[in-house]
Parts: sequence; structure tokens; C-alpha cells
Amino acid sequence: MTADDKSNGAPPNAGLCANCLHSRRIESARGSVFVLCQLSANDPRFSKYPRLPVFSCTGYAPLPANPEQQ
Repeated sequence: MTADDKSNGAPPNAGLCANCLHSRRIESARGSVFVLCQLSANDPRFSKYPRLPVFSCTGYAPLPANPEQQ
């Protein structure tokens, strides 16, 4: 199992966002990669595109473990 197997596609240097249930990788047409915090859609406390790396976040929820890989 590699780190990418349990990732949401966020860059590994994204801190907590790299394996947060609420983050989503956004890639521009020019190849730039951004991390979108989906909590920002309903809660103004969260930045839509947080400054990375994120080391502390009240909305952090780890991705669920994949039982097939254990």
C-alpha cells in the first residue's frame, strides 16, 4: 500500500488536508493543484482554499480506513 492508496488526491505536503474527508483536489487547466475545503460551502469559519500546509483544523476528519487494504 502506498500513501496515495488512502489519499483524497491532495498533495502530500498539504498537511492535514492530505487525508481529510472534507478536502478535494482541484487541478486547473494549466496543471496547478489546489485543495478545496468542502466545509467552506456551509461554514464561513473555513477558507475555501486554505493556505497549505494545514497543521491544525477544527473540521479535520480523517479518511476512513479501507478494510480491503488491511
